[in-house]
Amino acid sequence: MDTFKTPQPKESLAAYVLRVRKALHLTQFELANAAGIHLVSVGKIERGLTTKLNHKTIRGLAVGLGVPVEYLEALIKGEEVKTTQSGIKFCPKCWNPGSAADPMWGNIKARYCYLCGAKLSSSCAKCGELIVSLRHRFCPICGHPYKNIV
Repeated sequence: MDTFKTPQPKESLAAYVLRVRKALHLTQFELANAAGIHLVSVGKIERGLTTKLNHKTIRGLAVGLGVPVEYLEALIKGEEVKTTQSGIKFCPKCWNPGSAADPMWGNIKARYCYLCGAKLSSSCAKCGELIVSLRHRFCPICGHPYKNIV
């Protein structure tokens, strides 16, 4: 994962979202579209006017910024972020490319898909690189598709 996406000690949610958005060269409008939230909400978050976020907004921001949900949750709680070595979990059979992962797959105890029983993936099947965003259909390192072709 990109090191600039790791929250800094004592960094606020507002400062973090602004810093990462600018590092990704995204406008507030582009982030709002990627996150599936209103443009005004992004502005309020970045100005520190909104500090409590619902789960849908947190998941959307995580997808839009390409960061783990745990980073945003820790920032909201004012806790130190523990760097994890786990990617986004998804079912390679049920997942629709370009869409967000089902929240049920993200459960810390989940190992298998609740829909089809397939083993959940969090890394590229070919090169082993952790999957930190499902915005794309293919691994950025080796080009292998994330979804199994059946």
